[in-house]
Amino acid sequence: MAAIPEPGRMRRSCYVGVGGFMLVTRECWSPCRYTYAKLRILERIARIGIKNKILYESTQLDPERKQTYGNNTS
Repeated sequence: MAAIPEPGRMRRSCYVGVGGFMLVTRECWSPCRYTYAKLRILERIARIGIKNKILYESTQLDPERKQTYGNNTS
């Protein structure tokens, strides 16, 4: 007949198992979550840039357009 383990030992092994699972899960989850958040921020910045490019293209507010302040030499 197998010996029944002590309740204190069972509880401790359960705590170790759950703690190990939580530690491994957190260590794997954190870098993935950080990378995902960083990519979302970069995507938002690119989306705003594209929107501004479309809105201001060929207007006086276009930052890439050369500014000429009354220097028309035809």
